[in-house]
Amino acid sequence: MRVYVITAVVALVACVVSTAYSQAPPIDIGAILPLTGDGGSYGPGMQLAMQVAVDEVNKAGGPQFRLRVEDDATTPDQGVRAAHKLIDVNHVKAIVGTWASSVTLAVAPLTQAADIVEMNVSGSPKLSTLQPVGQRTVFRVNATDEALAAAVAKTLYRQGFKSVTILSNNAAGTIGLGENFKDSFTKNGGTVLSMIVYPDKQSSYTSEVGKALATKPDLYLLSCYTPDGILVVKEAYQGHATAKFAMPAWCLNDDLIKGVGANVADGDIAFDLVAVSTSKAYKRLNAAYNAKTGKDAFDNVYAVHVYDAIHLLALAFQKAGTTKSLVVGKALIQVSNPPGQEITSFAEGLPLLRQGKSVHYVGASGPIEFNAQGDMAPNVGIFKVENGKMVLKTGSQ
Repeated sequence: MRVYVITAVVALVACVVSTAYSQAPPIDIGAILPLTGDGGSYGPGMQLAMQVAVDEVNKAGGPQFRLRVEDDATTPDQGVRAAHKLIDVNHVKAIVGTWASSVTLAVAPLTQAADIVEMNVSGSPKLSTLQPVGQRTVFRVNATDEALAAAVAKTLYRQGFKSVTILSNNAAGTIGLGENFKDSFTKNGGTVLSMIVYPDKQSSYTSEVGKALATKPDLYLLSCYTPDGILVVKEAYQGHATAKFAMPAWCLNDDLIKGVGANVADGDIAFDLVAVSTSKAYKRLNAAYNAKTGKDAFDNVYAVHVYDAIHLLALAFQKAGTTKSLVVGKALIQVSNPPGQEITSFAEGLPLLRQGKSVHYVGASGPIEFNAQGDMAPNVGIFKVENGKMVLKTGSQ
């Protein structure tokens, strides 16, 4: 009899908690996304993936999320205006999704002052040093430029590229990658013939491209955004460049291939983090994403990352029992790292957390094991343009 009573009480408590959450006001979550501007090819997909995750969280019967979306136009000024609106008017309890490092670096002080967590997909190494270890409230659901550059430099050197010339946009989101690649490629035994830094948003880069062509490397490493990348690659082709380019996939994408022509881009190399397409979380996301867009989420890794960010945030809120940033920050590290039962969604983790058990989230982009700096390890893919299409050559699928 006692067992039945306890079971009934537990069931009743679970029902009461679930009902209380469904009747409570939703928790507003801010999304600052590059719906337009240099990151505009990624922002809409990111918004869709975040809404898919929010819908999944809300169906789980725990805290209810409501997404508040703002466009940062891939500029820090617009990002700051968006953050002020979300914080001061919408009173959001977290901001997720900033893409460009310059935007994240501008928004982070505002989220810190508001005592809310910020989760981004930016790469600047400066983000790792914003706060003391153990007091992280800014989390990167992406690799640092340093980690990405190290993985790519090692792979390219092993593929036979022994000398490179680096061209880098001087924006916050690109210069760090160029500098880190230079250091990593040299450590692997390669030779960096020259590093040429150019201003963002110019109408031509003929002078910089001419200097690069004169160095005659095995490969050009171009750290860019798509608009300036198109100009540089076009001008290099017109200057009869004999070596191909390697670029981050946020630059070398379908828009760049269309902008320069498939015949020009063929043979160029792209690199970025990649989703784990065999994972349960990815399959769940991709089914919804493909139904809405006709495309695979694998082609927009930032959409995959922010999908995971929403599930992690819900788990952290549940574990922390509050939305206060320092407490949530510690919870994010706990729910993203072993030990703990492996889960692939908030729905799987909610009953375990209610029982006081530990969980370890493994998402659509693989294990996201935040370290003390709020960073995660990269799962890097190397792509090559073949017949105008990006083809994955190395990395998880």
